[in-house]
Amino acid sequence: MNRKIRHTALSLTLLSSVFAGEPAVDASAIEKPSTTSSASGLLLGKLSGKSDFDRAWSAFTLYKDESNPILQEFSLQGRLQLQAADGQAESGHFGTDQLSDELLLGNNIEVRAARFGFKSRWFHLYKLDCQIDIDPDLQPNIYRDIFDLYLTYAPSDAFQLSVGKIKVMFSREQEISTKEILTFERGLLANMLYPDELTGVWINGKGLNKHWLYEFGIYGNERNIEFSEFDGGEIMLAKIGYDYASHVGWDQAVVGIHFMHNSEPNFTGDKPIPASATKLKSPNFSNSFALTNDITEERFRLISEFLYAQGEGKQSNVAGITIIPAYYILDDLQIVGRFQYATSAEANGLMLLVRYESLAPDVGDKLGDQYVSTYLGLNYYIYGHKLKLMAGIEYSVMDGGSAGGDYDGYTVMGGLRFSF
Repeated sequence: MNRKIRHTALSLTLLSSVFAGEPAVDASAIEKPSTTSSASGLLLGKLSGKSDFDRAWSAFTLYKDESNPILQEFSLQGRLQLQAADGQAESGHFGTDQLSDELLLGNNIEVRAARFGFKSRWFHLYKLDCQIDIDPDLQPNIYRDIFDLYLTYAPSDAFQLSVGKIKVMFSREQEISTKEILTFERGLLANMLYPDELTGVWINGKGLNKHWLYEFGIYGNERNIEFSEFDGGEIMLAKIGYDYASHVGWDQAVVGIHFMHNSEPNFTGDKPIPASATKLKSPNFSNSFALTNDITEERFRLISEFLYAQGEGKQSNVAGITIIPAYYILDDLQIVGRFQYATSAEANGLMLLVRYESLAPDVGDKLGDQYVSTYLGLNYYIYGHKLKLMAGIEYSVMDGGSAGGDYDGYTVMGGLRFSF
């Protein structure tokens, strides 16, 4: 596998010389040096922005100077997500107070994510990003695991080559960061097919012929606290998308096709697993497909996707749809809905969500063959997605098939999302 990764990286590097010669449609990925210095940043005592929030968040930029030929930017990045849930199913009551103490502040406030790191730009061509997961109780120490750490060669928006560890994003729901996600949690199938944070090499680009975007990557199929050692096969992910916003006159309109191949489904390594991991094994699907669409027009947004995956062994094929409409009823207040339907070809092909339905009592082994869920929530944006309050309620039903995993209940959630 190491040889495959090295050969792939070499081929993609050679390919970059071809793409780098093409003009970029949007030069935001690489900004040319300015003839006059406009250095700013906390280390220089120069905050920026018009509002108090702008200036406060600009303090996370330690240094920024486009005229510097070596270092153009060095900024801190991170997130803190706190939330609580209370649910009621036919089988009884459940909530965040049932989670492990290492995930809680007090008795029932879950630390969904606590991350800290940096992002930087070098030589007008390279980006180096890193984030670590932090233990909420700071015991035995702050560091939990590496969430991502990767280096990107970015000569243009049309071609960017990266190597390192990153969250592998299959499906539109997974593509949207938890900093900007509209619902508390992603859907059932999006989570079942999620391969986790993996080590590999990938290329991506946008603006090809004005409308096309793409991504292709190969990753070691091994979950680890730090980096994969490539002893569990590989994950291959390919995406192609088309931006048709200018054709219809909308603010945003992108349709995409995703394909993911897993050479060793259900792989379980003998290496340490991140304490934050929600599952121990690689998804038990050999080939997965997604058809996605994301549109925005003024106050309205609609995310929709169809997912299908081929199971291996006792895992049957699964399929489903997810529809997420959202609308700003006020400038800072957004109402969000979601409808999910998922089904498996045979009994016990679906698994209840870890947050929070699987906490319900007496749901057998939490497996079923048909799942229907509706969500309704409100998001209040104090400072955009960087500081917001969320509240939502979700009602779900799953047919447990032969596994006794019947579920019928609702979950009420509230929380705070902070990021920089």
